[in-house]
Amino acid sequence: MLAPDEVLRALAAASDGIDPDQRPLDQRPVVRLHLAAGHVAEGWLIGVGGTRSGEVVVLACPDHSGQPPRELVYLRIREVVSVGVREPERYRDVLSRGALPAPPPVDGPPITRLALRREFAPTAELPLQLAWDELPGSEDATANLATLLRSLRLAVSQTRRDELGQRAWDGIAAVRVEHRPGEGLAVLRIPDALLVTADLTAALPRRLEVQLESGISAVL
Repeated sequence: MLAPDEVLRALAAASDGIDPDQRPLDQRPVVRLHLAAGHVAEGWLIGVGGTRSGEVVVLACPDHSGQPPRELVYLRIREVVSVGVREPERYRDVLSRGALPAPPPVDGPPITRLALRREFAPTAELPLQLAWDELPGSEDATANLATLLRSLRLAVSQTRRDELGQRAWDGIAAVRVEHRPGEGLAVLRIPDALLVTADLTAALPRRLEVQLESGISAVL
């Protein structure tokens, strides 16, 4: 269970990586705040931050529901009695404290393990090794695996983008990916390989590519 202030902090943290040039309000959570004085404020959650007088939550509020925002509203977080979250399914990973994965994409058919095996066949640039039969087979877990592998491919490409990065990969013969129930994302150096572990049945970090690139760079 999360208290109202914890909900706001968690949602704000999940929104920190939103690209300001890519329709930022459409990607931000919409919350409805019930205040101790009896008032209600509803709008896009812009952020939560500390001030000398305490924490403040910032909303972009329209005059009427469905309209563009007309003003920024700053509220003391201690005055918030309860929080409603529109489209909570979009944030189930955040609201469940990471127990549930983010929802899989709704466009197109569900991702299949066979499609992933084709898309991520081992290459010289990304010599993947997966024990496919040992991975969980649920739709959510397969969607999580797809997200992890695609982010891993981008992160590896970033670390190999120059001559220095390519030399750092010279001693890596394989990149192993393993499902570790109950464990968070980790990148480890093992003999002749990198090992990436995560719980595929739980939430992955929302800025996954950044964390993977940082983890890989730290162990190369």
